[in-house]
Amino acid sequence: MRSVLPCRRRGAADAAQCLLPLTEPPRCAPLVVSYGAGVDSTAMLVAMHRRGIRPDLILFADTGGEKPETYAYLRTIDAWLASVGFPPVTVVRYQPKRAKYKTLEGKCLANQTLPSLAFGKHSCSLVFKVEPQNRYLQRWAPAVEAWAAGIRVRKAIGYDNGDQDCRRRRKADAAVAKKAAQGHIDADRFDYWYPLQEWGIDRIECLRLIASAGLPKPIKSACFFCPGSKKSEVVWLRDTHPILFRRALRIERGAQEGKHGLSTVAGLGRSFAWSSLETVDAGSVVDLAECLRP
Repeated sequence: MRSVLPCRRRGAADAAQCLLPLTEPPRCAPLVVSYGAGVDSTAMLVAMHRRGIRPDLILFADTGGEKPETYAYLRTIDAWLASVGFPPVTVVRYQPKRAKYKTLEGKCLANQTLPSLAFGKHSCSLVFKVEPQNRYLQRWAPAVEAWAAGIRVRKAIGYDNGDQDCRRRRKADAAVAKKAAQGHIDADRFDYWYPLQEWGIDRIECLRLIASAGLPKPIKSACFFCPGSKKSEVVWLRDTHPILFRRALRIERGAQEGKHGLSTVAGLGRSFAWSSLETVDAGSVVDLAECLRP
């Protein structure tokens, strides 16, 4: 296991150091980028290019519920990737074994429930993002060859060096350690790498890197009905994509009135129902500016 620098905040005076490589993934290990089409993962690609590190594969897991701006950004990033000699984004999706639905939205409607995040769990991300990527890698020749040789595939994850993502990293590390203790096959297949944290690149520096590459700032990447959305983001969706907002309300209504009912949460917002924001004035939402945060 390769050692990494401790997660820390980085000031503007250190920005020049972001051009210098620290430790790179072993050349014999296939390097796979888990791309989310948001600020952090986009900046990670730019930072890799500036250090002369070329990924072997870039995967984007499509839940079927991303915002139109995210789908449009995939075309933008593909053009940039081609210009720097990187591989294009490979889109993977959930492939059901028996279920009739193929998207997270379809699952929620069919089961009359909300995404698991509404209940404080993360199975929606595991089922519709992590597992489709892993299934693709099981058929990807470089991964198969590496595993046969006893080499782990290196997965690059776009967590920045800010406090929030440092906490996410600690949780991710704990989950990996738990898998290893349980003898899970993934523990021998994957080695997780967090280059933005290793290189001390925080959110502000991510935005600078994206701008320096001539790329537009991507919108926050999340399903349009994500329970993690702030009220301002819900209002933004309502006013910008009214059809998607109504589809989100359909999910919420199905869970409220369906066979399971809701007893522990109010709706898609966990502590509040999205339907409560149908007619609220946008200017009255306290965290209004947050809807523009990438």
